[in-house]
Amino acid sequence: QQQKNQKRQRATQEQLVTLEADFNKNPTPTAVVRERIAQEINMTERSVQIWFQNR
Repeated sequence: QQQKNQKRQRATQEQLVTLEADFNKNPTPTAVVRERIAQEINMTERSVQIWFQNR
């Protein structure tokens, strides 16, 4: 259940560049790799996971 007034946070251009580069290297990263990516670009691991699923 989504909390009220919680807006969707879109990835910045810098985050997208990193995500695209990582996707090109490995389109199916493990949870550990997703966590590293998330920390590197200041996103949640879940957001990174969803981005890879939707890619």
